[in-house]
Amino acid sequence: MRRSSKGIVVIVFLFALLVALNFFFFVDNRGANETEQTGNRSSYLSSPYGTLAYYSLLEESSFPVVRFTRSYKELAAYKNIGTLVVIAPPIADNPSKEELGSLNAWVEDGGFLVIIDRQIFLDLGRNTKVFTIPSDGGTTARPLQPALYTEGIQRVEITEYASRVNLNGPSAVAYIGDGQGAILADAKVGKGRVLCLSDPYVVANNGISKEDNLGVALNILSERPPGQIAFDEYHHGYGSDGLFGGGGIIGYFHGTPVPWMLAQIALIGLLLIYNHGRRFARAIPLRQDKRTTNLEFVSSMATITRLARATDLAMQNIYWEFHRRLCRYSSLPSNASTSKLAAAVSRRSGIPEEELMAVLVRCAQVAAGNWVSDSEMLALVSRIREIETTLNL
Repeated sequence: MRRSSKGIVVIVFLFALLVALNFFFFVDNRGANETEQTGNRSSYLSSPYGTLAYYSLLEESSFPVVRFTRSYKELAAYKNIGTLVVIAPPIADNPSKEELGSLNAWVEDGGFLVIIDRQIFLDLGRNTKVFTIPSDGGTTARPLQPALYTEGIQRVEITEYASRVNLNGPSAVAYIGDGQGAILADAKVGKGRVLCLSDPYVVANNGISKEDNLGVALNILSERPPGQIAFDEYHHGYGSDGLFGGGGIIGYFHGTPVPWMLAQIALIGLLLIYNHGRRFARAIPLRQDKRTTNLEFVSSMATITRLARATDLAMQNIYWEFHRRLCRYSSLPSNASTSKLAAAVSRRSGIPEEELMAVLVRCAQVAAGNWVSDSEMLALVSRIREIETTLNL
């Protein structure tokens, strides 16, 4: 078997082994190490701490929900979005100052911003600031006053990690809370409004069905401006400019072994290219067909030589071209000595070294000006062509 074929077989075997390992040993452990405090709150996730149930409920209830996978700096360009829901983005992916500036401008222009997080620190402008403070526990919250947000709400179940929200502003109002403070409050900012809920558990997959949490999740969107309700997924790692982020088929495979399998396929492809393109011996020049037959060439050269009486010149043209081809054939430099050239060509071709040596020496003598008869000249040229044909030069 050729060496290149062996390499292909090995690469195919490795590829099959990698695919088998991916299918048989991969365990989807997304969320296995998450806790109530560190869980990913993405609306794509069905894990206990995700919010897919909330998103699906709104979608099935005919709410115009979409997922927003772009930076806040592009939010103003989406005129059809009236409400933005931001649920506990990871600290590492928190919005930048430029994004927050664009977000504030969007709210002041009439947008409705819903922030659901245990850690909120924002300066919303117009003398309105919001921040959260840790609590001393407590797992129950109740309405603080009648409003659309508290309609049908008697008791809200929260976790011991729930913080208390302080929304300071001329129009700030608290709606749900306990003796330690509010967990749900809102305030007007310019033409828009900001609503803050300080425990994501209320809308998470593992908490939305508890007590009256579902009612709260629906009520916070009952009084909203026209337009779509966009869930921020850009800051959960599903940004459309990421490597494996965004929607569509790429976003569908995010977090699965498929991207790694694609990377392995690309690596194996590079190995195949390297294996197929690597040369295992010296380069062999392409064969160039002669434009004339040997007989025509010999006849022409004989006529020229006879008319010009330039036997040595004719032999120079024939011999040095022959010498150059032999050097290339035997991988020797063009200035190699006759003895080395004859020995190298003989080793590779099997032509007797003595015969080659005799032809080369006699040709060199004639090219140097030694007398030669027409019959001998014809015999030398014929032998040169025979050697060229044998060696496929």
